[in-house]
Amino acid sequence: MISKQGNKSMKKCYICGATIVKKRVDVEIEGIVVKKVMTEVCSKCGEKYFDTPTATFIQEVSSFVKSKKPQLLHRG
Repeated sequence: MISKQGNKSMKKCYICGATIVKKRVDVEIEGIVVKKVMTEVCSKCGEKYFDTPTATFIQEVSSFVKSKKPQLLHRG
């Protein structure tokens, strides 16, 4: 959702309607923490919105970790 404020477009959260802000956050993916990922976050409820390249990266990391987890767990 996008609203106009003066000449600037501001994105609004689909969950609560508050303003979306860009910021860096830590993202946990299958137990792995990726630090300082640039994303858009709702200033009120904290809902995160990832752009396509970031979402693709998260999916790739998740798939990789899932495929390697059994090997890592059986090392001893």
